[in-house]
Amino acid sequence: MKLIRFSPSDNETPRPGLWVNDTIHDLSGRFASVADFLAEHPEGWLPEDVEVDGLPTFSRSSVHLLAPIDDGARVFAVAVNYKKHAEESDLEVPSQPIIFDKPTTSLVGPGEPIVIPAVTRELDYEGELGVVIGREARQVAKADVPHYVAGLTIVNDTTARDLQWVDLGKHHIVDWLSSKCLDRTSPLGPAITSAKVAGDPHQLKLTTHLNETIMQDSNTSLMVFSVWDLIEFLSARVTLLPGDVLATGTPFGVGSTQKVFLKPGDTVRVEVENVGVLENQVEAG
Repeated sequence: MKLIRFSPSDNETPRPGLWVNDTIHDLSGRFASVADFLAEHPEGWLPEDVEVDGLPTFSRSSVHLLAPIDDGARVFAVAVNYKKHAEESDLEVPSQPIIFDKPTTSLVGPGEPIVIPAVTRELDYEGELGVVIGREARQVAKADVPHYVAGLTIVNDTTARDLQWVDLGKHHIVDWLSSKCLDRTSPLGPAITSAKVAGDPHQLKLTTHLNETIMQDSNTSLMVFSVWDLIEFLSARVTLLPGDVLATGTPFGVGSTQKVFLKPGDTVRVEVENVGVLENQVEAG
């Protein structure tokens, strides 16, 4: 029983739903948004926690799945959170989390195309575990963080490598906007898996396939900063709200170190154990 955001047709307003086997249960009569459902289940949910009898239903094949967060929700992402990725990128392991944010306009849902905009020729994949906030979180102590995590999802936090760095006098800085926020470049989904079902977020196998080749093969146990560390750090600075997502960083194996970049016709598939599979085609903008 996974939480989704879907549209029965291209012209209908997106709505929250629950995905059970091949059936989509429409939650819009009870919850106006994904965030509303999460706020009622801030630490996750089990099938017996949600009554689906009487809800309108659709077959999975008849609906269009969207990124499973509301328009305007915040997506925060972590840079350099795996040691081997730092090494392959010729970067130091940071002494504290480095966090940036992405607008929802940069997102696409499961099965929707990653659209390469004309401003970049070096768009790179980055498979990541996403953590979904269930209740308002402000200045949360590390020990209390599990009470604020409602579910897990998958993020492909693509990066335009040729737009990533800018010289500012003697300094070499990251252009987060140009490299991370491009329209319709970053898949998220396909659903939100309940934290009560997914298990320990620090013990999940993560793989990224580019076409038929495994490019990233890692485990979330190798994160430099744990989910609990990250949310403690972030909530000390920004109040997190139900439905916000934290992408926890990408492991070793990004394309830039191998001079492999996304091109029209490619297929990218990110798999996270106990969470799901996020697959997208690539096309030119």
